[in-house]
Amino acid sequence: MKILLVQPAPFEPGRIGLENTIWFCEPVALTSLAAMVPEHEVKILDLRLEDDVELVRVLNDFEPDLVGVTSMTTDCYQAKATLQTAKDVLGDRVFTIVGGHHPTLAPEDFEDPVVDALCLGEGEDTFRELVTHLATGGDPRALGGIAGLRFRDAHGSYTTSDKRAQSRSLDSFPAPARHLIKKYVKDYFFTVAGPLASMVTSRGCSFDCNFCAIWEFYERKTRFMSAKLIVDRMEALEERMVFFLDDNFLTNRRRLEELCDEIERRGVKKWWGTQGRTDFIADHPDLMRRLRDAGLVMVLSGYESNEEDGLAALLKRNTVEKNKKAAATLMDLGIFSTGIFMVRPDYTDEDFDALYAHINELGIALPMISILTPLPGTQLYKAREHELLTKDRRFFDLLHSVLPTALPRERFYARFAEANRVTWAGWEKANLAVLKNRPRFVLEALPGIARFIARARHYRPILESAETHLRDEVGIIDPNARLAAAPRKRRLPLVEVRKEVA
Repeated sequence: MKILLVQPAPFEPGRIGLENTIWFCEPVALTSLAAMVPEHEVKILDLRLEDDVELVRVLNDFEPDLVGVTSMTTDCYQAKATLQTAKDVLGDRVFTIVGGHHPTLAPEDFEDPVVDALCLGEGEDTFRELVTHLATGGDPRALGGIAGLRFRDAHGSYTTSDKRAQSRSLDSFPAPARHLIKKYVKDYFFTVAGPLASMVTSRGCSFDCNFCAIWEFYERKTRFMSAKLIVDRMEALEERMVFFLDDNFLTNRRRLEELCDEIERRGVKKWWGTQGRTDFIADHPDLMRRLRDAGLVMVLSGYESNEEDGLAALLKRNTVEKNKKAAATLMDLGIFSTGIFMVRPDYTDEDFDALYAHINELGIALPMISILTPLPGTQLYKAREHELLTKDRRFFDLLHSVLPTALPRERFYARFAEANRVTWAGWEKANLAVLKNRPRFVLEALPGIARFIARARHYRPILESAETHLRDEVGIIDPNARLAAAPRKRRLPLVEVRKEVA
């Protein structure tokens, strides 16, 4: 059976986003699926790195029997467009399927004649069983025996099979089929680190922040790959730089200690980065030092807010003091800190000033400012859905406000666009700490540093222009949409959300 797996392209070439400047990782979801069906002929197409005509060319030349795409929220229109193209070129003889975060949490967005099936939740075993069913002549409209699917039946209506259990040991899955993306590997990066390999070593999160749906996707369970297997796979990678894509890598102290033991015992020499909560960093400085000595060079953390009640309203279960301690710990150890902060739609000028001053005080090597967005599938979305100004998924990119703003939208975006210019007071000090502590890494990253500077120069005028945000919204979001009243002191709406979803 011929299978084409596709990573969708952005809906607009050159659009500003994380993938343009900060982070561009390999499609691990697709290589993981491909590894489940080694007996079949599989191709992976990363349309983020291809010309517009490449999809049609591959469909005509390869003539796949199945086309699959993965989709996050902002990818959903392009994912459907990819499957529409597959049907246009190959007709109904091609079976189309979409999986990933957004189809699982908002399946209604994919109920379309061009979509034969949706994979709900964890996809590897569902995909393998589906491929086996189709390859052996099974009816593509009779999939009820395969758990984890929503599919079009013989009458063209969508029906859902039993839920797929998410209990399989991560150590039992085959290694992702990275040989299928060999042509792209030089283009994957995180900030200055690249070429960059990516790995997922855990699934799920033990926290229940109301702006995130990871814990709901994985049904409040967290599973971990063993430290031994992590290092086995690190050793097998050609790339010197690795990013662990876990939503919260820094959570299981025992596993991290075992990881350090394995890396030290085997003498593995890799640079690696990951995502982790600031409270873990603050509470475990000695372990963070061990991880640094084992190759950890960068950590991406959600600092979110400069206010205690702001964190509490998000159910973050963290404190501003822990954020400060974590930032200081990372600087002291020479670990490159990337911090995500949220601008809230109900911000006033004073709130913008306070957040930006706080970021400068922390001394983050690379601060990233986003707009608090109720993403589909989150508790925040369920609580604020009635307030949304649009459900156009293109605007759920954390760079537009889909909720009414306290300031006039023109002013709101003007203040948001200032972030890149006014939050760099701690940048030099934080990066000098990395240079002092990790000179070998900096030397190896020099080509990546040059690329990062070039990308930043290219996209900076877009990021720093309020007009680009407003222009995106023309005809879709009312430019005069405002909160009924801007609270003078603390913004109660999110606190009320906290009560509603707690």
